[in-house]
Amino acid sequence: MLSLTLDMLQRTFNVGIVVYDENYNIICVNKTIQEFFHFDFERTDTSYNLANLHSPKVFSQIKDMTEEAVTHTRSDSYIIKIYQETHKKNLVFLIKVFLLHGQCRDIFIALLYNVTDILMDEKKIIKFPVYDGNNFLLLDVPEIDFFKAIGNQTEIFYQDRKYLSPLSLGKIEKKLDSKDFVRIHKSFIVNVNKIEKLEKDKNKYQILMKTGYYLPVSRVKTNIILNMFGLK
Repeated sequence: MLSLTLDMLQRTFNVGIVVYDENYNIICVNKTIQEFFHFDFERTDTSYNLANLHSPKVFSQIKDMTEEAVTHTRSDSYIIKIYQETHKKNLVFLIKVFLLHGQCRDIFIALLYNVTDILMDEKKIIKFPVYDGNNFLLLDVPEIDFFKAIGNQTEIFYQDRKYLSPLSLGKIEKKLDSKDFVRIHKSFIVNVNKIEKLEKDKNKYQILMKTGYYLPVSRVKTNIILNMFGLK
């Protein structure tokens, strides 16, 4: 497991900086952001607003961070996936927003760290991003016991602890190796190497994990699980 604090991120990554006002108009960016998104501030007829640049989902997250910064002078760290038009792919950023003071009243500065490469390769997630207080943790995939859907987010059960990931269970499933992880229910994906046994109660099955958790197997997934155990 890798723990990334803000100080470590600043030492390890080229930080992207975006300065914007209370109406989400971008005032300026640094070279890192310029290279990522190819803004052209030299053109006097062009302006950039965060609401127009991003999807409604991403902009909603930006608004949440901004509101947190208004209340607490800085937001929590958010993990946000942003589509890069030039390369036709998604980039994953760890973002934190700060409210400036003094003559810069009602001006916000967002720090962006591109963590795409350490979170995933071309097909599979190789580390899982989770929050732990003020720290940002990257969990080793083979040590994860199981995943549980919580709305559009996912709880990750890892070495007797529970963490929250901003990724949905559906997105996680697409990035997992199907040899090691299997979906047993609409709300659960389990690490097959962490299963203790399969139990049957009348016509229903449940899985006992090595950590002692009992997880339900849905009827539509029963045949898959039975085949996996060589029982069908």
